[in-house]
Order: sequence, then structure tokens, then C-alpha cells
Amino acid sequence: MTSSLDSSIQYVKGIGPKLVNQFNKLGIQKINDFFYFFPREYEDRRFFSFLSQLKVNKQSFVYVRINSVKEQKNNNSKRSIIKCQVSDRSGSISAIWFNQSYLKKVLKVGNQIIIKGKLERNFLDYSTQIHVQEFDIVREPNDLLYLKDRILSVYSLTAGVYQSQVRKIMINVFKDYFSNIVDKLPEVILKKFNLISLQESIKQLHFPTDKSLFLKARSRVVFDEFFYYQLKLEIKRRYNANSLKGTSLTVNGVIIDQYYKELPYELTRAQYSVIKDISKDLSSNQAMNRLIQGDVGSGKTDVAVFTLLCAVESKKVGALMVPTEVLAEQHYLKLSERLKTLGITVVLLKSKMKASVKRRVLDLLSFPESTCIVVGTHALFQQAVEIPNLAVVVIDEQHRFGVEQRMLIRQKGKNPHCLFMTATPIPRSFMLTLYGDLEKSVIDEMPIGRKAPQNFFVRSGKLDLVLNKCRNRIKGGEQLYIIYPLIEESEKLDLKSAIEGWERVRQIYSEFNVGLIHGRLSSDEKKEVMKLFKDNVYQVLVATTVIEVGVDVPNASMMIINDAERFGLFQLHQLRGRIGRGGNDSYCFFIGNPRSETSRTRINVILSTSDGFKLAEYDLKMRGPGDMLGTRQSGVPNFNLADLVKDESTLLLARRAAKYLLDQDSFLKTDEYKELKEFVFSDDFISHLKRLN
Repeated sequence: MTSSLDSSIQYVKGIGPKLVNQFNKLGIQKINDFFYFFPREYEDRRFFSFLSQLKVNKQSFVYVRINSVKEQKNNNSKRSIIKCQVSDRSGSISAIWFNQSYLKKVLKVGNQIIIKGKLERNFLDYSTQIHVQEFDIVREPNDLLYLKDRILSVYSLTAGVYQSQVRKIMINVFKDYFSNIVDKLPEVILKKFNLISLQESIKQLHFPTDKSLFLKARSRVVFDEFFYYQLKLEIKRRYNANSLKGTSLTVNGVIIDQYYKELPYELTRAQYSVIKDISKDLSSNQAMNRLIQGDVGSGKTDVAVFTLLCAVESKKVGALMVPTEVLAEQHYLKLSERLKTLGITVVLLKSKMKASVKRRVLDLLSFPESTCIVVGTHALFQQAVEIPNLAVVVIDEQHRFGVEQRMLIRQKGKNPHCLFMTATPIPRSFMLTLYGDLEKSVIDEMPIGRKAPQNFFVRSGKLDLVLNKCRNRIKGGEQLYIIYPLIEESEKLDLKSAIEGWERVRQIYSEFNVGLIHGRLSSDEKKEVMKLFKDNVYQVLVATTVIEVGVDVPNASMMIINDAERFGLFQLHQLRGRIGRGGNDSYCFFIGNPRSETSRTRINVILSTSDGFKLAEYDLKMRGPGDMLGTRQSGVPNFNLADLVKDESTLLLARRAAKYLLDQDSFLKTDEYKELKEFVFSDDFISHLKRLN
């Protein structure tokens, strides 16, 4: 027998070649993986009932003997019922299994079995029977040691693997390999934060004996998962702060002063505060690595422009990177308009553009002494794009870019300053996990005169009534968005398409010009439609979610969102953020017919607040960490046991512990922490975070 926890599970007693493959599907490849294959739930088998004590519709555990076994089949269908007469010292009763014919060969007269089931009343003859949910055959007296009078673990399994198998294998694993578990957490952390041992924690999670001890055990393992990840992020953050040498930029100058003077409004205190943070970063010779979080309409664009102007003021290139071509064009047009009096060159780079125009832009960017602002999409990543004088990169809606994509744009210059921006409110636990290696600033104040829209829910079928209510405001010069979730009719989803909706709205609003924009239009067509809407040639715009971010039409004060229950909470919030930018009262109508409890809750939440940060907390509670932002894209780790919603307090403790340890030894250079450092930056660490389900 091998004793290494890194060895294959084939060495574990009770596992043959076939089971090796089945356990591999569950993510269990090494012996150590068994210890971190935690139960998904627990069964309390400390309390058994006699058959005479059972109550109708109440789930119970009973320990009985099989007296007879027979199968009943329905001739008109493939349905079958296995019925066993079972008994204990208090009496006898029928136990039934539905559609499990194979059990006729498994269940034998004389077998002692433990049944988990509900007592049900047969409405034909008013007799009672146990509907069996789960059962275990007690083949020998020792089986009772782990099947009865204890709290039993229930694991997430795959086809061909059974709970009884896993439980027996777990007993063998703990018997033969438990002593080999090594606690990698430094002694100084264990003592300072009063943590129980890793061995005891793992044992309690698989074989719980006491509620208080179980909670301490879970907290310890959750702490570990957070601690190792936070330690890695904090080391990375400190490394960036000390090693990424950038270029010190001018943060006060003629161009910047002139831009402020020409703004038709005053910046908010929150914007000035964030600009102060950025100024401190840019004036340093260490490359900025900062995240700006601000709700829809909070003024992130002004902060971005200031950052880009610092590059121009320093005779350098500033790049603004956005996720879509529509958004790139919007920013390009907006910046060109704002900065034309300052004599600043603004160029656009995207995948779909004329070859001659693209060539001119590439030539400009590749000039070593070029000074300009470039707005682009993922086209900025391309190898053919050279920007040797790049000093600043601003990445908008950054969570929609992968980590590798963000790194590629950094390589275009010599450690350019990077500013990441997001309008997606992110709960604190996600901020600490997803962006723990970045400095952070928050714009938590809305511009003066910006009014939150008034929100209304309207049942499906009453769109005409809402359109009539909006008619007078349109006649008064205001404009209306009408949003649909699909472009064309779908038989699977009973939704009205944007195209059909557009035709219907044109009939109702025959006195107005009604435009249509959706994702299948060409880039030039989208650009033209948005220009006509912004210039009020179109008073009404029927659209899909292509207008979700970046489109700014101050005169648009009304929005109708059809089939609102089909949209995510963030989508609804971002769509709503397109209106009310001109100072007028704004109105958002959510039209739908929510049938599920989740859909109704989502609508109630969006009606209750316009605070994006509160909506983020609601969304995290409703959907869970796995769906927030899209974990694969954003890089949120799939923790094995830790939950970003329930375990935030433990996350904060682990983060404090990571900082405490690094304050003693900034980069874990001493021999005492050598193994810890190797683990945190090894493939084993990634395996440690892998969700085994």
C-alpha cells in the first residue's frame, strides 16, 4: 500500500478499475481528493421510529426485516411497483418502490434494511404504506456502525456510483490515509485567528458528531479556501505596486484645465475623489492598476476622459477599450465632439472598417512619438496593432473581457497605466475575490440634476395603453425607447419580436417617426439609426438590448421594456439607465406576465430601488455566486466549500489574515513559508479550488 496522498485512487481499498473511471468523473483522481470531496448534505439518522409510531406524510427512518417481495405491473404501461411486506417488533406494513424492477433481484426475504420514506394512505382501500425514498441493506452487524444512530453524509454522485459505496470507501480512506493530511496553514495564523486543526475539520465534515464542532470545521475549511486565494491576490497586488514600473504622467496642464472649463456641468464630489486617486497613481512611476466601480449614469465617462487626457498632456497615447463596436462608435463620436476644440486627435479602431482607414489608424498608432486617443474593441489586441507610445489604457465594462485579453493590451506599451471600469455593481465579497489584486475607487454619487426614473409594472396585453400615455410627452419633444428581447419570433419562447413590434408601433404612432435597431444590422446601419434618434429625427426607437450600455440620448425620458421577466436584473437596470439623462422626469414601464416566483421577485426588486448596489446584493442572493457576471469570463474561482454569499465574514477574516502574514514577510521569502508559497502558486492550488460535483 502506498501512503502518498498524491497517489492514484486505484490504491484505495474497495476501488477497482471501473470505479476509478467513475470517480475521475467526479473530479477525484488522487487520494487527497477524497478528503476534499465534501458531502452536499447530511441525513440525521440518530432518531429511528418503530412502524407503529409512523405518521402520515411525515418522513421517517425505520429498521425492518423483509418478509415478502413481489412485483406488480400495469399491463397498459411500463410502470411497475415493487411491494415488500416489512416488519419490526411493533408490527408490519407494506413498503413500495415505483418503477425500479431491478430491485426484485436485490431485495431478498430475510434481509434487514434501513428505509427512509414517508407513510402514505392508499386512497383505494385506505390502507397505509411506506413510499421508499432511499434504503440500505444491512448485510452484517458492522454495517449498523455507519448506517444507524449517527449523522450520515450524502455525496453528489454520478451514474454507476452509489452512496453506500462512497461511504464505505470513505471509511477506508480515513483509516489508511488520514494521518498523512498536512496542514499548510502557518502556525502563527492558526493561533492568532483561533482555528481548529485541518485534520479534525476534515473528519467532522465527513463524519459529523457535534453541531458546534461541525460549524467550526466548516469555517476552518472555508477559511483555508479564501485565505490561499486572498494570499495569492495580495502578493500579486504588492508585486504590481512595487515592480510594475510605468511612466509618470502630467496630471495638471493646459489641456486638462481647458476641458474642465468647457464642461457644461460641475463634476460631483465622488468624481473629484476618484480623479484624485487616479492622479496620485498616474503621477507615480509605478503602473496604475485601478478599478473604478460606478452605477449607471454616475459619470464614469468624465473620469475616463480625464485619465486619457493625462496621456495626451504628456505627449503620449491613451486607449479606451470597449466590448462592442456599437459602444466603440458611441464613445468615439462623443469624445470627438467633446475634444474637437482642444485639437486632440481621436481615432477609432475596430474589426469591421475600410482597409484604407484602418491602415491610416495603424500607421498613426505605430509612430513612436504619436499623441492621440484611440477608441477600440478587441481589435486593439491584434498582433498587427503596435502602440509603442501607449501610456494609459482605460477598459470599460471590463468584466466582459477575459483576463488574457486584458493582459494583451497591457503588452502594447511599456507597462501602461490601466484603469478598469464597470457599471455592474459588484457585491463586496465578489470585489475582494475577483479584483483583490487591484486598487479600487467607487463613484457613489449621481450627477446634479440626474433623476432616478419612476418605475411601473404593466401586465402583458396593455402596451397600447402605455403608448397612449406616452403620446403627449412625445408631442412635447421627449423621446421613447421600446425594448424587445428577440429580433425574430421564436416558437419556443412566446415573445413578440422587435421587428413585429416596430411594425405595430408605427401603426399606433403614425404621427411620429419610429426607428428600429437590433444586433443584425450592420455597423454603419446601427450608427445611422442612433444618429437619427439622437437628432430627434426618430421620436421613438424600437430596439433590442443593443442599447444596453453606452448609448447616450439626453432627450430620451421614457422606456418600455416588453417581456420584462425574460431579462436579468442587471440588464433591466442597465437598460433603465439609458433614460433620464437630460434632467426631465423619466418613466420606465416594465411589461410582462411573470409566472414563476423568481420572475415575480425580480420584477418587485427592480421596482423597489434604482440603487445598483442594492440590486447587486439582491441578485447575488437570488441567483447565487455561480451566475453572477458569468464566472468563467470574469475569473471568479469555483470554491469547493466556500460560498461568497453566506461566508462573507469568513472571507473578510481570511483577507485580514493574508495581509497580516504578508506584513511579516511581504513575499514569503523566508524558509518558514517556502512550502506555503510553492503551494499557493502551484497547479495543486488550482486543484484545491476545483469544485468536486
